[in-house]
Amino acid sequence: MAGTVCENLPWRAPNGQLRVEACLALLEQLAAAGTIQLPAKQARAGYRSTGPRGEPQPVREVVVRLGEVRPITVEPVPAAEQASWDATMAKYHPLGFRRAFGAQQRYWIRGELGGEPVILGALLFAAPARHVAVREAWLGWTREQMERCRYRIVANSRYLILPGVAVPHLASHALALALRRLPDDWQARYGYRPVVVETFVAPPWRGTCYRAANWLHLGQTTGQGRQDRQYAQGGTVREVFVYPLVQDWRQALVAERPEQPEAATESGSEAQDAGGDGMITAEQKLNEMTEERIKQRFAAMASFLDERQRRLFAAAEAVAYGAGGQTRVARLLHMSTETVARGMAELQDPEAPQMEGIRKPGGGRRRAVESDPTLLSDLEHLVDPVTRGEPDSPLRWTAKSARNLSAELNKLGHSTSEHLVRDLLHAMGYSLQANRKTLEGGGSPAERENRDAQFQHINERVKEFQAQGQPIISCDTKKKELVGQYKNPGQEWQPKGQPEPVKVHDFIDPELGKIAPYGVYDLTQNNAWVSVGTDHDTAAFAVASIRTWWQTMGHEAYREATRLLITADGGGSNGSRNRLWKVELQALADDTGLEIMVCHFPPGTSKWNHIEHRLFSFITQNWRGRPLVSHEVVVNLIANTTTSTGLKVHAGLDTNVYPTGVKVSDDELAAINLSPDAFHGVWNYTIRPRQQESD
Repeated sequence: MAGTVCENLPWRAPNGQLRVEACLALLEQLAAAGTIQLPAKQARAGYRSTGPRGEPQPVREVVVRLGEVRPITVEPVPAAEQASWDATMAKYHPLGFRRAFGAQQRYWIRGELGGEPVILGALLFAAPARHVAVREAWLGWTREQMERCRYRIVANSRYLILPGVAVPHLASHALALALRRLPDDWQARYGYRPVVVETFVAPPWRGTCYRAANWLHLGQTTGQGRQDRQYAQGGTVREVFVYPLVQDWRQALVAERPEQPEAATESGSEAQDAGGDGMITAEQKLNEMTEERIKQRFAAMASFLDERQRRLFAAAEAVAYGAGGQTRVARLLHMSTETVARGMAELQDPEAPQMEGIRKPGGGRRRAVESDPTLLSDLEHLVDPVTRGEPDSPLRWTAKSARNLSAELNKLGHSTSEHLVRDLLHAMGYSLQANRKTLEGGGSPAERENRDAQFQHINERVKEFQAQGQPIISCDTKKKELVGQYKNPGQEWQPKGQPEPVKVHDFIDPELGKIAPYGVYDLTQNNAWVSVGTDHDTAAFAVASIRTWWQTMGHEAYREATRLLITADGGGSNGSRNRLWKVELQALADDTGLEIMVCHFPPGTSKWNHIEHRLFSFITQNWRGRPLVSHEVVVNLIANTTTSTGLKVHAGLDTNVYPTGVKVSDDELAAINLSPDAFHGVWNYTIRPRQQESD
């Protein structure tokens, strides 16, 4: 009966299933009020045991570092293993397990130990709590919004690291991996993407792994459970943590779902175009449909329209579009806004005389690149010698202004303007940087003259190594940070009027001290390793970080590599005149068998190093406004740094001691198998393995 009622209303859950349980409760309420009369309940057989029917996973001792069980993966539980998952959770989790509520997704936490796959833990995401006071206050939504949109919240209702598994940082690392894939898995299974994840931590646990994984602590529950609707029972007070899965989570949480459920199941298409959060409002959907129809109408009529008719067509569409129509239609039809504005003026006054004729197809001035075939090649020749880099291609951005380039082209016999040069540069994939940036820093006059040539040299080496499939890394030390409850610049979402308290004075905590993050960024793979050092930032620490990158990431990605290119600053722990740096690199070359080529950026130009604007800047954004209260928090904040271009970061804590003041004798320096480059050998040199010489 309940199923029939749900089918005819229709009354369905967001995942498309009938709301039979809710309908049963409604029918019982109507019967109790005398509104309807229900038939007598039929006798039912005794309930079967709800206990798990599978065998739990065996317990084994895994007491290693996180890097020794990589790769860590969080994978959905196959149907064949669900009974084993249930039995494992029921046996080992302190709260036990019987069944999950509502929509649910189970995960295994897997790793590898000595080349053998091993299960390290398990997670469960299920339906959220019906009502949590601190959560509702944080969300700031109305009761109607709460009833309508609560399904967009998902609860991490069970989290288990198996007994015997003692791997530092595993819990927060696995939690971060689960949150990365949860929206896609949930959408594939239920047809929509969750917006917020919540969890409740009961004493004596404090939720350390949730804090380390950047979850927000909202406060405490009142102690009533899911079934205590009358608030009559005293229960356990739990800590409430939440994690927004999208940036504009408040707006996405109460947004209307698309009218067509199928649209929400297309991961990566319309859902991503709407802002990356998987929620498309009805207004956005309508605008997309309107714009698509405008393009279709124009494509069907374009071949029949002359210049004035095209203008009037665009103007009519802009008027019909409404607010913002002029700009949107101009963009859709690849016209200028001035052209659309002229058409709109003509529509308002159709009797106004037309002072200009209609050009025939193909009429008007020819494009500059058509009338001057050598213009693009000459412009490329002028720009290329000072190419220095941008995110989309190795060391590619120009420091010449459009005005100077236009003047140079005019000297060559071309007729150009500053605006034309700027348009051509954008079409060729360049972005402009100020010329004065290249003159920063000190150094001798000869060094200043060689800076542009050094950038060209680095650019050529990068292209050469990439063409050969050899690894290229950019390395440097990020700014040292205090560890403890200290203020970190920036802002973060917190309950109103409850900013996180920090210390007034930045006196160094004697127990935690400072950390020195040393980064190794792979230009080709767009991934990085960051060693979080607790001792001094020395050349030994710098090369140890590069060695760790090669052992954990580089060797796997470049199995056939014979050479390694390192681009680094000219000073600090990886300076061009640092003797210990070269001694440690020689040891690295001997151990790995790699021929290591080093190219240093000229003095005062470290900001051009790729690692600065491709890694360090995003780490700073990720932990803005968040006190770095412990080493674990620092490592997890760095490891969870991502970008829209697919950056992946791995991080680890380096507690080794790196003493300062280590002297390198002339004999030790002479023993290095170092070959200076023909161009500026102080900045460019190659260190080869010494065992190859003996062979």
